[in-house]
Order: sequence, then C-alpha cells, then structure tokens
Amino acid sequence: MDKFIIYSKEYRHHYDRFTRYVYAIGYSPASCKTFRTSIREFLCWLEVKNIQADRVTESQIRSYYNYQQERPARNGGVLSEGRVALNMYAIKLFFQELIECDLIAVHPMSNLEYAADYKRTRDNLLSIEDIKRLYNECETAKQRAVLGIIYGCGLRRQEAERLDAKDVHFRSSVLYVREGKGGRKRTIPLSRSVVEDLKDYYYNERPQLISYAWGDSTAFMLNQYGARMSGKVYSDEIRKIVTKSKVDDRITLHHFRHAIATHLLESGMKTEYVKDFLGHMSIETTQTYTHITTTQMKKITRYGAATIPS
Repeated sequence: MDKFIIYSKEYRHHYDRFTRYVYAIGYSPASCKTFRTSIREFLCWLEVKNIQADRVTESQIRSYYNYQQERPARNGGVLSEGRVALNMYAIKLFFQELIECDLIAVHPMSNLEYAADYKRTRDNLLSIEDIKRLYNECETAKQRAVLGIIYGCGLRRQEAERLDAKDVHFRSSVLYVREGKGGRKRTIPLSRSVVEDLKDYYYNERPQLISYAWGDSTAFMLNQYGARMSGKVYSDEIRKIVTKSKVDDRITLHHFRHAIATHLLESGMKTEYVKDFLGHMSIETTQTYTHITTTQMKKITRYGAATIPS
C-alpha cells in the first residue's frame, strides 16, 4: 500500500487536475503514473507542513529537495539522483499547470535547475540529420513505414496500433486517426515521401504478411504472424534502427512526436496547425509539448476531422 495519502479535499483536487494535465500533454501512461506518484508525495509533504500549493516559495522548494535527498528509499539507502531529478521535474510540471490555470503568477522553480538532467531526456533529441540517418539505415519497407507513421505522421503509440488499412488513403495523401487521445478524430496530410514509403510497404511486403492470416489482418501494420502490430513491435523496430544508426540511445517511440513537432515549428508552421497535426485539445498543450519558434509557414494546407469518412 502506498504510504503517501492525501487527506485534504483541496490537495486531492490539485492531484486530480495534475493527473488530467500530464495525460493531456502527451506523456505515456508509464510516465504519467510516475509523475502522479511524485506529486502525491509532494502534496503530502505540503499538507503535513500546512503549505498551500499556490503559495509555495523557492526556499520551500529547496527544503523539499533536501528532504528528497535524505529520505529513505523502499529498498534501503536513499533515493538515487536520477529519481530525485525525476521527482523535481514532475513538480516543475505541476507548477507549470498552475500557471496555465492562472492559479499562480510566478513559477517558484524558475531559478532552480534540479530537474535539468531528467528534462533533457524529454527534449527533442532528434535533429533533421538524425532522421535522415535513421531512414538511411532502414533495411525493409516495413521499417520505413514505421518511421513514416510515428515521425512523418506524429502518431502516438496507441494511434499507430489502431491504424487500419482503410485509414490510409494514397490517392488523396491523407491518413485518418479515427480515435485519438480523448476520442478525438483528425486527418493528417501525408508528404510525398511518406506516401511512397507507405505504398512500398503496403503493396510489396504487407501481402506476404497477410498470407499468414493469423489474427486481425485489417490493420495497416502487421507483425510476422499477419496480425495487428503491437506498440511493443513498433518500439522494437525503432530500437533496431536507432542502434544501427548510432544516434542518441535514449531515443524512444515518443521522442518522434517531439521531433516532428519541433521540426514543423522550425520550418515555419504556425502553432495552431501543429496543434491540429498532433491532435492536441488546446494550443497551450502544444506550446508546452514543443519548442516554439517565431517563424511563419509560407503555405499552409489544413485538413479537418469532419472530412473523415465513416
């Protein structure tokens, strides 16, 4: 049983709102679970010391950091530096959410760097040159299709898993996400190179996988048994390419959403269009999730979810 129990209704409200926030800005379920644990402990600490969440000071953050470095870990000893950094990063997110809700005016951690080591692993770790290297190391049309789906289309893991063959339209160069995060639909425009990579896989490699016909063959991406490809297999394919290309070994499936968002913004695409592309509910989410640039895109093509066929 978790020893961090929040008793006050006020603190539970903060916890529940933060939970919705981290899911909304696109973190994986595993990361969300970790952040929730970090914030539950932090709120318990505030509650015991009778400190209101919207009145936390920089000195109190320092006191909590010192507490984190000294408190016993479950398996003996003290918390690792990595775990402390992760906890402090979660707290930084917590106060960012309070700012976005207009509950505080100044971020109490703006002058502190406790979370820097963990935050770097959440930044965009893939340059345009890295993406080119990854494509160059692909050995199969399937691997290029995987990159096209998670980078070229910016799909979340669950969205990639759910993608059906009927959702990819080569002639109109669009991909339909019928049920994204929060049940939202969207239509994603496909670049010429992504269309060619998906067509190569669909017409040249997928038919052989279908011949095994073991499982759900309605999926666009199939595993070696001809069944719907799981998120784990997507991750495995990415790991193979990352290892071979020798780019940053911290790269995971989700980093490709960071990368395409950043690259689109740097190319000049307006934030609201990147929001639509990624399937975010609010523009504030996109601003939190990406590195915002000041340039503007010269030509915009926008697709609306209303065009998705039934």
